Amino acid sequence: MRITETMMSNYYVGSINKLKERISLLQRQISTGVKIEKPSDSPTGAVRIIRNNDQISQIESYLKNIQTGLSFLDQTTFALQSIQDEMVSVVTKLEELINPVNQQNMGLYADMLESSLNLILDVSNSKADSKYIFGGTDQSGKPFAYSSDGQTIEQNTKIRGYNKVRISQSIEQRINITGLELFGTIISVEGTLDKNSAAGNTVSQSLSIYDNLGNQYTLQFNLLKTNSNQYDLTYSIIDSSNNTIYSTPTAAQLVFNSTSGKLETVDGSSPSIININLPSNNINTNIDLGLLRESDSDSLQLNSNQDLDIFNQLKLIINNLRNGIPPTDQQRAAVNAFNSRVVSKLSEIGNVVNQFTAIESMLNQQNLDLTESNAQINSVDAAKAIIELQGQDYLLQLSQKLAATILPKSLLDYL
Repeated sequence: MRITETMMSNYYVGSINKLKERISLLQRQISTGVKIEKPSDSPTGAVRIIRNNDQISQIESYLKNIQTGLSFLDQTTFALQSIQDEMVSVVTKLEELINPVNQQNMGLYADMLESSLNLILDVSNSKADSKYIFGGTDQSGKPFAYSSDGQTIEQNTKIRGYNKVRISQSIEQRINITGLELFGTIISVEGTLDKNSAAGNTVSQSLSIYDNLGNQYTLQFNLLKTNSNQYDLTYSIIDSSNNTIYSTPTAAQLVFNSTSGKLETVDGSSPSIININLPSNNINTNIDLGLLRESDSDSLQLNSNQDLDIFNQLKLIINNLRNGIPPTDQQRAAVNAFNSRVVSKLSEIGNVVNQFTAIESMLNQQNLDLTESNAQINSVDAAKAIIELQGQDYLLQLSQKLAATILPKSLLDYL
């Protein structure tokens, strides 16, 4: 093959241009500290960096959610601790009133308990990040407020629903304690229904419930089997004169899983708390069907977490004290039970805080590892780059001298 002067010229010009491009790239890398400017510089490295950056972005989002959750949890802990501190004071005063000597100052104790009640009520309506701490997912109004006549304290019927934050691709963690689970009256429907019974079989149970003034009523609960694994639920509320003040307008259809016996749907939807709110009768209670199962026998039970919510329980105690009536053992037991519930919720919140703290530490370590991986892929070894730059510059000068010697002279050289 004959090597022409044109071929030699093109070769040297191409080599010099490549050297200049390499020198320019090294200069930019030294000045910016970045090795990969575009994907073509290192396709494999670019893919790894993009993947790492996506993961870092997700981790930062989770870390932000955790910080938001921890802030809300801290405010919830403070509110629960404030309530618990006040409840300890209430428990102490109720114990003091067992002493006949202290019963001579019932009016003074009534004033002190009313002060505690108002403080607990204020804390229960407190906010964190412009949200009611115990308001659940509904923030349309205060969770708790005095009735128009000032005789009872009413609960917002919407103080339920869990506020959640995503802390990983597959995990959403609840960060709130709802007003319903802490202060509300919840009737748990527990036990079993006989899956072998014939259609038309009815299982009934009743339970005493109370209005906000302490008046007693009866909740009548009925389950009629209509088909295999299907039942119609009806319930009614009867006053002390045996008058029905409320009954379900239509039956709710319950469907159980034929294999596990677990309640699957209520009127075609996932089971949820059923609220019974009768403002004219000062009744606000809730029914939880979550523990009801279908099995080989009928064994239905209704259990209430409390007779009266703590607000109206304390209000009733205060009114009785002003009328010269000391607290009963049942009332003291109710107050102690609520205090224990607050302590339990404090423990529950503490466990969530610990979980968030552990996950936050793990995510921070992952973030650090990914950042270091990007640095290893994309960072420039300045000393190495400078040495290579010097070598490339030497080659460029040598190539230019060699080209000037070998390549044909131009018209200018002849002149």
